[in-house]
Amino acid sequence: MSDFIFQDEVEDESPGNPKLDKYWRVLVVDDDESVHQVTKLVLADAEIEHRKLDIVSAYSSEEAQLILEKDDTFCMAFVDVVMETDHAGLELVEWIRKALGNQAIRLILRTGQAGQAPEAKVIKEFDINDYKEKTDFTASKMITTVYASIRAYRDIMTIKRSLDAFKKLIEATHDLLKI
Repeated sequence: MSDFIFQDEVEDESPGNPKLDKYWRVLVVDDDESVHQVTKLVLADAEIEHRKLDIVSAYSSEEAQLILEKDDTFCMAFVDVVMETDHAGLELVEWIRKALGNQAIRLILRTGQAGQAPEAKVIKEFDINDYKEKTDFTASKMITTVYASIRAYRDIMTIKRSLDAFKKLIEATHDLLKI
């Protein structure tokens, strides 16, 4: 019997390598351009688990819906409450969870008008993951929120992949037993 010695594989680090091109995709939904600019500025150098952030802007709930219908790769979204209407952000959250059926995306509600959407009521009635008032939302709190949200999303997706693999295993076992 001969011994085989294999050379270690070297990862391709050239541009275009999918492993290096992975990003955490973050959607910012707000009708205020300055909110988008500040968010991008604060998160510009953030890197979580060797991945940078890809921040996508939507300036209305309608625009956000169009983006989310075509692209399900977002791990989190910052959603303003008051945009086209006083409750456009809340309606968007409800649409994402119910109509779109996306339970994985972490939804962070941001509001500059807390009276329009009182925190206790919103947390109780809507499937959001966090609630932040813009006046209290510092750069440090934003970064902390992003880290926590992305880690939660990562864990949800790991569980989802494991569950999908388990379902396939059960189906294969069932088919094998039939044979």
